[in-house]
Amino acid sequence: MRLRNSCLLSATSIMTAGTKVLDINVRDLISRITIIIKTVNSSWVPTGHPALIAKQIDLVDGSDVLHSARGVYSQALAFYGTKIQPHNYINYTDNGTAQAVIPIYFGRHLFDRQLALNPENFNNLQLKIEHNYALGGSVPDACTLEVWADIFDDAPENVTGFLTAKSHWTKTLVASTTDYVDLPTDHPIRLVMPSAFSNDEEPDINIASIKLSEDQDKRILIDCSTLAALAMFESQYPAWTEIGEGRLVANTDKEFFVTPCKDVMLNPIMTEDSDGIIHSPWSGGNGRILDGSVGGTINIHVSGRSPHGAIPIPMGRLQEITDWWDTPSIGSARIKMVTGAGDTSSLYELLLQQYRLYK
Repeated sequence: MRLRNSCLLSATSIMTAGTKVLDINVRDLISRITIIIKTVNSSWVPTGHPALIAKQIDLVDGSDVLHSARGVYSQALAFYGTKIQPHNYINYTDNGTAQAVIPIYFGRHLFDRQLALNPENFNNLQLKIEHNYALGGSVPDACTLEVWADIFDDAPENVTGFLTAKSHWTKTLVASTTDYVDLPTDHPIRLVMPSAFSNDEEPDINIASIKLSEDQDKRILIDCSTLAALAMFESQYPAWTEIGEGRLVANTDKEFFVTPCKDVMLNPIMTEDSDGIIHSPWSGGNGRILDGSVGGTINIHVSGRSPHGAIPIPMGRLQEITDWWDTPSIGSARIKMVTGAGDTSSLYELLLQQYRLYK
């Protein structure tokens, strides 16, 4: 076997909010870095999605930033970049364990022999994970962080570069406004991902429409409503499905935090012998409301789209490097985003995945 999985950080308690800085001392090619967060809950009341515990993830080489995004968006980027769903266990039971797995892919898929991170091309690779255990699970009284790397034991001969992903622009959402954002033209763009994480609103309510263009609108790549973009592009991806558990209080609305934010279907089942009726009134975003005629523990099967409020705009066929938006060959690139009524408490972000060649 010419591949291996290496532990960069064994499970380490992160019960004090802060930033974990990890030197990447591996010298072989890296296909993927995986961050795993596990919490042990001390309450039946959900605090937030467990991936929120990773407030910010940065991979840097000095001042050179190779990856920079919140944990929730790093997870969405992994899904939209590979069509493979990262694992979550959305457990909101007292003494139960919630888990979020956040992969960072440097290729089109795991062990891509053309695209990978080559540490030999950098001087001081560091992974910085800003964390706050209090943001996810159900009031955790224990929380650990671990980091793994998928590594080539051999050296593939045709590695030309790697995928880099960053949050390029962010602001607090203002309802019914128009924003023009100039896009970088230093590296070809593989994926454009406008996002608005919200407990209360669906992504097409937060971001109403999207327009991508070149050279001051000389060439328009896409100009449509977000609802139309989701209808066109989400069909290229499987539905996001996950399981979890929690507890209902009789005749009381309770908010459960899930990953998909659009077309969400909840299928709760009582785990105790009960003739109770479970009601799921409509709610937007990733905070979904459940109540029951009787209280009790439940298992939940969730399916839906738009993880964490992210909207995918793939720039051509994801597996074909020559398809991607060759922004270095044009004069300028820009995105126009129009917000809707929106959740004005949420951050509104634009994330980009680019193809960076080794020189």
